[in-house]
Amino acid sequence: MQREFDARLDALTAARKAGSRILIAVSGGIDSISMADLFLNSSLALPFAVAHMNFSLRGDCSDGDEAYVEEWCHTHNIPFFSKKVDTIKYSKDKSISTQMAARELRYEWFDLLMKEHGFDYLAIAHNLNDSVETFFLNILRGTGMKGLSGIREVNGRIIRPLLTFTRAQIENYAKERSLDHREDATNRESHYARNRIRNEVFPQFGQINPSFLTTVTNEMRHFSDICEIMEDLYRSKEGLLYDRQDGFLKISIQALKEEKYRSFWLFRMLDEYGFNESQVNQIEDSLSSQSGKSFVSPTHILVRDRDYLKLHLRQELPQLELKVRKFRRPEDFDPKRCPEGVLYVDAAKVKFPLSARYPQPGDKFKPYGMKGVKLLSDFFTDLKLDLEEKKREAVVVMKNEDGVEQIVGIAGRRIDDRFKITDRTKTILQFSL
Repeated sequence: MQREFDARLDALTAARKAGSRILIAVSGGIDSISMADLFLNSSLALPFAVAHMNFSLRGDCSDGDEAYVEEWCHTHNIPFFSKKVDTIKYSKDKSISTQMAARELRYEWFDLLMKEHGFDYLAIAHNLNDSVETFFLNILRGTGMKGLSGIREVNGRIIRPLLTFTRAQIENYAKERSLDHREDATNRESHYARNRIRNEVFPQFGQINPSFLTTVTNEMRHFSDICEIMEDLYRSKEGLLYDRQDGFLKISIQALKEEKYRSFWLFRMLDEYGFNESQVNQIEDSLSSQSGKSFVSPTHILVRDRDYLKLHLRQELPQLELKVRKFRRPEDFDPKRCPEGVLYVDAAKVKFPLSARYPQPGDKFKPYGMKGVKLLSDFFTDLKLDLEEKKREAVVVMKNEDGVEQIVGIAGRRIDDRFKITDRTKTILQFSL
């Protein structure tokens, strides 16, 4: 197994950088301890260090895991990093599952260690069984084509040199090497979906097809190839079916309607932004209805506009801070030549204080150059702003002599005609955000 491991490790690192420094994640279980031993005895002799996170989920057992890994590193003179975290508190604070909390905590810390200490790769001890388990979990969750490829052997700077080995092969290696390891008793329980697949489903599969791991792995390779082909086709549709600008996604409704497999493309475009299959079906149904609908994922908002589906990041509206400057009018001043985002009004017509707020239902103003009053929502519609964009416009207001709020202008857009600069204007008020 050592020779096969060295070949995989060389394939994963040599093509990128000779003499790579590797951080390996070691929990103390049989997989990660076997990987650590394989690194220790590798003919490649790559410098490595060990990182262990104590998730505080199993009391004294978690502390025992940490102490065991530290002792292993001390015995073999391997640099050791450890961190203890309160996973339960983190999961409650962020309203996520314990498993997701543990994943976020460890990968954030691993990334920090790699940056601080100059490691080139992070090695994770996932094996072939883990990859096939993930394959079936993804099918049950409905993750689309990408989920049918299992776990990737290389993902950025993360490498998984054990991914081609089965759990049985690793157990045999540990037995042959007389490797001691820590046992997580919860792995034998079937409370979690992964454990249930591992402990109850896989034994049944093994009775039907003793080599089912190899069979499923071969199928995953085919799915991976198909996925790459589809990704190439997807990228070729940029500019025709969709556009990306600064993380903003805009999907052409007309182009989508003309697609033969529009359900697939819509799911492909929105899956990565947290929209599930049920929501994608609702969004597809909205293509034949009027504009104005919006759909929300944990991270994004999708607006069904007139000609496009527009995706926005979910975020709190920032506090508006209005910048105001008052100055005497220069002789050659032209109010039409104002910098982007800046507006000018006649200071004599403004009653202080000025403030900025977000639009409210029923807001009206008299756009510069127009004779009549217009609803702010109609003004925004004329600008082809969608529902989410309308919410983020900044309205500059004051209170008139009767104490009634009056709109002076829309920051960066248009002033109210009643505050325009005329030949009689002597003092100018400039405002921007």
